[in-house]
Amino acid sequence: MILLYFIYESITFLAIQQYLFSGWMILVVLTVSFSLANAHDEVHYSQRFGFELLVPGVGNLLRKNFIVGLATIITLIIIHFMYMFRILPLETALLLTFSISTLSFLSLFIRTQKKADR
Repeated sequence: MILLYFIYESITFLAIQQYLFSGWMILVVLTVSFSLANAHDEVHYSQRFGFELLVPGVGNLLRKNFIVGLATIITLIIIHFMYMFRILPLETALLLTFSISTLSFLSLFIRTQKKADR
């Protein structure tokens, strides 16, 4: 995802940037719909981490943490829009994306207790 910003920065033609963004949005929609369809508590770590690296926030969707996962994805989409229309500078957009992606990835390591385990 951070590489997407560098691609945006190297292309100065706004129409190409919008095509790249729409392609990324299609990838997000497909990944989120797959994650919602296959969400359950016993998803393997490797599957969660793989999807989390592809689209940050999807690993939480697979763990049935829907609000956290969707909030992460929507926040990253807003950052993309703000950078694409030059509201945010590249450095700020990269820092925000990296920090949100890292926090989302690290949140997968936190175990949640089930009601039966208490």
